[in-house]
Amino acid sequence: MKAVVIIPPVFDFYFTPHRSSGLGGEILLQLLLYHDFQAVLFNCPSQSRRAVKQELPHALYYLKPYIIEDEIGPLSFFSKYQRFGPSFTKCATRALINEPDLICISCFAFAYAHAAIEMAENIRTLNPRPAIVVGGAGVCAYPEYFIKNPAVDFAITGESEVSVPLFLEIFKSNSKNFSAVPNLYYKSGGKIFAPSHVKWTKPQDISFVFKKTFETTDRIFFTTALSRGCPKSCRFCSNFLSHGRTFRTIPLEVVKDQLARIDQRTVKSDKKIWINFEDDNLLCDPGYFFSVLKAFRSVFPNADFLSENGIDYMLIHPKLITMLIEHGMKQFNISMATIDPISLSYENRNASLSKYEKIMSILIKHGIPSVTYFICGLKHDTKDALVSTLVYLAGVAQRIGISFFYPVPGIQDFSDRSLFDGKPSYLCAGSSAYAWNQSLNTREMLTAFRLSRLINLMHAKIKSPEDEALIKKIFREQKLYTRIKNGSRSNEMAVGNMDEDMVKMFIAKILNMSAKNIKRQ
Repeated sequence: MKAVVIIPPVFDFYFTPHRSSGLGGEILLQLLLYHDFQAVLFNCPSQSRRAVKQELPHALYYLKPYIIEDEIGPLSFFSKYQRFGPSFTKCATRALINEPDLICISCFAFAYAHAAIEMAENIRTLNPRPAIVVGGAGVCAYPEYFIKNPAVDFAITGESEVSVPLFLEIFKSNSKNFSAVPNLYYKSGGKIFAPSHVKWTKPQDISFVFKKTFETTDRIFFTTALSRGCPKSCRFCSNFLSHGRTFRTIPLEVVKDQLARIDQRTVKSDKKIWINFEDDNLLCDPGYFFSVLKAFRSVFPNADFLSENGIDYMLIHPKLITMLIEHGMKQFNISMATIDPISLSYENRNASLSKYEKIMSILIKHGIPSVTYFICGLKHDTKDALVSTLVYLAGVAQRIGISFFYPVPGIQDFSDRSLFDGKPSYLCAGSSAYAWNQSLNTREMLTAFRLSRLINLMHAKIKSPEDEALIKKIFREQKLYTRIKNGSRSNEMAVGNMDEDMVKMFIAKILNMSAKNIKRQ
């Protein structure tokens, strides 16, 4: 039998190809090949070098007052909505070229559910014969959203390793009874059937995937993930929907065995090797993590390491971070969530600013870059708390990354999945800046976005004379400015529709903080 795994094109304001490693699709491909399917993987977002500008969807028109056409530079917001990857028709035509019996569509976030469904509909229009199954984190959040669509035959939740093997055996037998398959929604006789039981992987079940995601003239980037499950219970997180709440890791001996099988041409490359761990919680077992780093270094002696999905700084202590640096961690993406005590308590999140400050001082001492990510728009956020967070991070963090809160069906406060039936799924994209909690409105969140950009520009080691002049003008006039493209040059432009009170509050606190620091000196 023949099968295709397809990752649909992405529609969004921005997309980072090397972060879309498609590890789930790779695992599914491995399972298909192991069960004697002739299978291929089409990662559509990686198929086009350039994004294609799209009309802004009607549901995102509330963003129009904040989008400045031809805006450029370090203080800019998104200027256009885009498609990353070929058109649905081209993707569907390519998927069908070898007449597959089964097409597996990967939806790695609920925000892209509309694209996964449209992909299925395009395939079904061109050829009604192949069975279509959807899976991935987006499906785990709200499987009924997918299975009720006429173009979709099956929806698999949870982890592929525990459900796909039995599903494929039954599929090959031409049986219509899939009731024994865990985590599977399916249709039979015009009716939709939910899974009879739910199952999670055991450590020995987890697939090892090591994928090249990006390459330059002198560097090669790889991505892997070695763990599943999150023991924490942060209200805003959806990890548990896909992987459960029990933390588990691929056995170390399995990792070593798989590393020994890697193509020696890759190992012997003269290019610098960077390895990114997509895991959220490897530091729940630091001994395992250090053993893993040693195992990778034994195969890639010149490798350096990243953890781009973020590290909860509460899992780090000063000695540990020094050891991580010694073992090859060259950049730290720090997950903070918030510093506001009320929000921390409500979101079931711990914090220690003294610990965070020690970590920052160690990173600065060793010359290791870091980005601290915080969430804007949590249920108990306020303008005052948001500005206080920005000012605090401006004084401590090296760089900051702002993440707008977005819900996923099934998380706390959004367990009623019918809330999402009347809204397009792309409102669940962080870039949509949709005011889900009504604690902050879109204008306030986008003001915080631009203030975050301003902080990073202020911290930049290298600034152009134009950058310096722009910063001074913003502080002098207490108003946000940006640049717009004008032929081969750029012009300064005042940013409209911002929350002026927030901007003035931020500048006043920054100047006050600077004055106190001068007095201390």
